[in-house]
Amino acid sequence: MLLEHQHSKLKFYFDIFMVALVLISVLFLLYEVKHPDGHPFLDAFVQFSLVVFIIEYLLRFWIYSDSHKLFLEHYEYAINNNLPFSLPQTLLALVKKKVEYILSPLAIIDLLAILPSYRPLRFLRIFLLFRIFKLFRYARSMKTFTSIITEKKFELFTLAIFASFVIFTGSSAIYIFETHQNPKINTLFDALYWAIVTMGTVGYGDIVPVTTEGMVVAMILIILGVATLAFLTSIIVSSFQNKLIELKESRTFADVDKLESYIVICGYGRVGEVVAKMLHEDGYKLVIIDNDETKIKLAQQRGLIGIVADASKSRILGELGVGKRAAQIICATNSDELNVFITLTARSLSEQIIIIARVIKNTHKKKYFLAGANYAFSADETIGLMGAQYITQPISYAALDEMLTENTGVLFDMVPIHEHAFFINQPIAALNLSEKRLLLFGILRQNSVLAFEFNPSPHCLLQLHDTLIIMGRKHHINLLRKHNDQGNMG
Repeated sequence: MLLEHQHSKLKFYFDIFMVALVLISVLFLLYEVKHPDGHPFLDAFVQFSLVVFIIEYLLRFWIYSDSHKLFLEHYEYAINNNLPFSLPQTLLALVKKKVEYILSPLAIIDLLAILPSYRPLRFLRIFLLFRIFKLFRYARSMKTFTSIITEKKFELFTLAIFASFVIFTGSSAIYIFETHQNPKINTLFDALYWAIVTMGTVGYGDIVPVTTEGMVVAMILIILGVATLAFLTSIIVSSFQNKLIELKESRTFADVDKLESYIVICGYGRVGEVVAKMLHEDGYKLVIIDNDETKIKLAQQRGLIGIVADASKSRILGELGVGKRAAQIICATNSDELNVFITLTARSLSEQIIIIARVIKNTHKKKYFLAGANYAFSADETIGLMGAQYITQPISYAALDEMLTENTGVLFDMVPIHEHAFFINQPIAALNLSEKRLLLFGILRQNSVLAFEFNPSPHCLLQLHDTLIIMGRKHHINLLRKHNDQGNMG
């Protein structure tokens, strides 16, 4: 985790330590160039940094490939195909993996960073510069630049070929035209130096063409140099713009890793926005996922953590800790197909996670439960019921609307009965809800199946994992919750 986990706090501090160690060790080695006799403190630090670099190199060498996993894969392949297990072949595959790491660019840099500390080989001191390149391993911005070069290697290689051709042609032409005419161009290397400086639009002025042909070559090289640099800049800038999105996403995932017991809401449309607003006001920690960047920006402006991503992908939900740190997920997109697929994906990641899904068409409601949803609700059906209530019972509708919007201060809330709760095995009458100005709406019971008992009898005994659905003012409900947790009914 210290070397590999990108979002680990320990890795963050480890990277800072290694960056500081690299910079200080390079400064000490540069100091030693003019002070070969050394210094006791300097010698001790050089040896300490050498030990750290060697240990890091060996650890990265060890964890590069999982030996245990490799052996299991070869063994399973042999069993499934009725073949004898070959130990030499497996060891050879393991050696190939290790050699692959040794020959990787970063591993070569790590090795060359160790060699300068071997004092008997003084000529190796030149390799101390490679310790600077170790920063590419620890600094995220440098890693980004490296990944850009790797991803755009075809474009950069093509541009390098074109630039090499122009430089070779220009240096050859200036050598032909200026030799015997220009005292500062006596060798092909002089011509090559002039061509590179001119094409780079630096123009030191130490070598200037004196012939008309040479001046024409210089003008052509300057124009081609500007075009080449512009093309190179466009490649780098466009790549950085794409990487910035990935960096923001990576930082968002790092913020999510710091959370515990949060709710994931998939979809920030009309329904998702209302649900998120109510939960956020009640103090719940939320993570919003939506494909629409505009909606995610709106969520972020409201103080929510938002990620532009496809919530149906198991990789995204897995990185968000669905089923681990995230105990609940709400599927609130505008598509039944997408909501069902998210439900299937979330259930495949965890059997314990609570999945609440929005149903667009009631004919699809059964599919949600088959996919693994714990609850499935239809916003349109709820709106239809509210509309019918408004027509037939306008006074009841007004009262319900006031409670739902909390304009009266009255609201519905849930009080869970946990294993240490005072209410376990107590009859409902013992709660004295009327004295506390509370109304029991019902009990949500979770035995082998989930069941709701409306308006239960006062003699009904409360059980472990029951959830009381209470209606009343918020501070009265909080007092009930506090009594339940503290075991004090006074």
